[in-house]
Amino acid sequence: MKRFLDENFLLETKSSQILYHKYAEKEPIFDFHNHLSPKEIFENKRLGNLANAWLDHDHYKWRAMRAAGVDEKLIIGHLVNGEAVTQSPETDYERYLAFVKTLELSPGNPLYHWSHLELKRYFGISKPLTQANAKEIWDKCNALLQKDEYTSQGLLLKMGVKELCTTDDPLDNLEWHNKLKGAGIKVRPSFRPDIPLSPDHPDFAKYISKLQEMDGTSFKTITDMINALGRRMDFFKENGCVVSDHSLEDDFYLPVNYDDVNYIFEKAWIGKKLTKEEIAKYKGYVLIELGKLYAKKGFVLQIHIGALRDNNTLMLTKAGKNIGEDSLNDFNFASQLGAVLNGIYSQADAKTILYNLNPKDNDSIATMAANFRNCHFGPAWWFCDHKDGIEEQIRVFARTSVLGRYVGMLTDSRSFLSYPRHEYFRRILCNYIGGLVENGELPWDEALLGNMVKNISYKNACDFFLK
Repeated sequence: MKRFLDENFLLETKSSQILYHKYAEKEPIFDFHNHLSPKEIFENKRLGNLANAWLDHDHYKWRAMRAAGVDEKLIIGHLVNGEAVTQSPETDYERYLAFVKTLELSPGNPLYHWSHLELKRYFGISKPLTQANAKEIWDKCNALLQKDEYTSQGLLLKMGVKELCTTDDPLDNLEWHNKLKGAGIKVRPSFRPDIPLSPDHPDFAKYISKLQEMDGTSFKTITDMINALGRRMDFFKENGCVVSDHSLEDDFYLPVNYDDVNYIFEKAWIGKKLTKEEIAKYKGYVLIELGKLYAKKGFVLQIHIGALRDNNTLMLTKAGKNIGEDSLNDFNFASQLGAVLNGIYSQADAKTILYNLNPKDNDSIATMAANFRNCHFGPAWWFCDHKDGIEEQIRVFARTSVLGRYVGMLTDSRSFLSYPRHEYFRRILCNYIGGLVENGELPWDEALLGNMVKNISYKNACDFFLK
């Protein structure tokens, strides 16, 4: 019986062990997509106790606790309008213990591996967490969390994070990114224009008016709005931005001429209800125009496709968005994606990463990415971010593209304790390649394969996003 979480965790062959320990393990981290708070990074925030560190921002854990039947007051009871509020130490320990009980019931859930990797890498705890030792681990972690090296910046440095990209609205003044210039970790903004791309959003009209005011111009056409967003991109670029991000959750393309899309824009701005077809026409046009601007300004375009968000309206009302009530969508989008990418790449030398949430779309999106230069099938995202999903994503990438150019992993997380997920990915990657060697499907060339996993772990992302 193999010991749990030993030095060769997930590494099944001698080849994979060499590749991981000698080449991948010590590589730094460039986390090109996450949802950390730049304000909390600048303030070098202390995370409080282990319940705060684990449960205040992690919807993966909330979702699992609900599935385990935990009382909702121990999950969202600490939230007011989606924001964490201070609790008593007794309540926090009760929340923590509820999660411990959940974890004991969760073999096969990635939280089991992630949580134990977090205990080991941040706190030096190798024993499995159980109800029997919960108080001992609680006390040890809480004592460490009071130390200076366990602040937000300290935790990032402990994991070897060199650069990270937060997720930011175009109207953001980037105050905290500016203040972080010169810090030990490079914190870059990402350009995420959710509302300008969503003419059916309830705040669309208000947002466009605010963008117009900030830009100091008068919008007469949709082109004026897009040009204003381009000037916001310039501001983001001045503050270190190298990447944009879009979430596409329903149909996002239909062909449209300029006069019609301009009419749709005007209709949305005055608050009139749009048809589904009008929304798709608007989104496709704006996404292509923004994509051309991203290419011009040197931004990598990230496209996340397939989330079905906020399914539980009662929970949305109680606790706000991003609380673990989302799931996979299942709409078909291959031809729409092809049209959008063709519209961008036919006029610009772009860089793009495509992520799908529904695993049924793996091969479709991977083969679509391979049609365009510098377009990648992105790392396993969200509900695919587990051992099986990562393994399958790597296999699909390898058989449809060139594995040596893979840009590695990201956290896509709001938690400062999430960075062992990069280790998790690297171990799975090395095990995949080592398995090919052991099966006689790939020759053992240590220098070549070692350099490949080293590059995938860090250098490829730097080259793709920063050059």
